[in-house]
Amino acid sequence: MHSHAAGDGMRGQMLMIDVTQASDARIYNRLLGGTDHYPADREAVRRLLALAPNARQLAHINRQFLVRAVRYLAGTCGIGQFFDHGAGLPLRDNVHQVAQRANHTARVVYIDNDPVVVAHARMMLDGEHTLILDADMLDTSDVLARIRQAGFLDQDAPVAVLFVSVLHCVADERDPWRHVRELIDRLPSGSHLVLSHLACDDPSLREQTSALMRRLTGRQWARVRSFAEVDRFFDGLQPVGGPIGDVAAWRPGTDLKLRLADRTWIAYGGVARKP
Repeated sequence: MHSHAAGDGMRGQMLMIDVTQASDARIYNRLLGGTDHYPADREAVRRLLALAPNARQLAHINRQFLVRAVRYLAGTCGIGQFFDHGAGLPLRDNVHQVAQRANHTARVVYIDNDPVVVAHARMMLDGEHTLILDADMLDTSDVLARIRQAGFLDQDAPVAVLFVSVLHCVADERDPWRHVRELIDRLPSGSHLVLSHLACDDPSLREQTSALMRRLTGRQWARVRSFAEVDRFFDGLQPVGGPIGDVAAWRPGTDLKLRLADRTWIAYGGVARKP
């Protein structure tokens, strides 16, 4: 989300943030060329790039995929409700901006529990068509109840559910597959899942990268997963706009096509519809 000068409310929240610890949202912001990061995040990016030189390019590929998917769902598919899990700190073309350009009545709920993300979002969102929930994105019942309470959920209309480059932060013990499935199960037919995940089919690189990121972010990270593990999130859903795979190839259109020189790990996922 856009960078803002910190007001008093935000300064109060900032005091509670451990800036000596890198954060996944701020690392992503740094990789995208943003300004919302601290020395610990910059050091984390330096070390990540030393191990995985394509990390910055991957962040941009992932971002472009998000924009194309939201534009397609809001415009071509007429979806008017978007739930963005782990919203992060992007720079421009946030989900509500892309969705509302294609469908001006589109409503967007951002779900995140990173205090910097929540503080930024509260300052920039209008509240009429956008809502920020400070919540655990895997607490499906709580999240849906609060969205309903805020009047942001038309229970009969399809919803686009976004998990873009965020489930690598969820450990296997929390069973992210079950949470995604439960959420989709509770939404109407015609709802869509937009999901990307850092993935790699080289077990040793997968473990090296995961171990480094866990160390740098104080275990905010879980792990890079295999392609087959990411495929499981789409079980029972119908892929839309192309097969599940490298998101750089999902409806590339006329956007700048970023090809990875180094394909050791990729942003893997796609868009799929609930029948």
